[in-house]
Amino acid sequence: MLKNLWTEVKKSKTIYITLISIVLVFLLPILFNLFHLGRSNRIIFLFFIINVVFSGFIGWFAKRYSLSFYNLVIFPVLFVVSVFAKYGRYGYFLAGIYLVISILIYFLFDD
Repeated sequence: MLKNLWTEVKKSKTIYITLISIVLVFLLPILFNLFHLGRSNRIIFLFFIINVVFSGFIGWFAKRYSLSFYNLVIFPVLFVVSVFAKYGRYGYFLAGIYLVISILIYFLFDD
């Protein structure tokens, strides 16, 4: 059963984006806390560097593999859920920024 699930994950690019988004949105902040990295480090490195780069990657990845435009929304929506659960209101603006970056990169690599 687990083997079949893994083959489905390898086939579906949407599941791939979703799993990486879950890791970035939910697991990396936990790791930042485990290593006692402060709030400012989390905001700078995780929210402004890693997540922005990943947003650009999603735009490129979706265009490269001709994925649906809705794949660009997965990461920002998961981020909003995470922000709603445990972070400040600034996160809502960051989700919008992530979406805009994904869309810009998506249309930058036009065929």
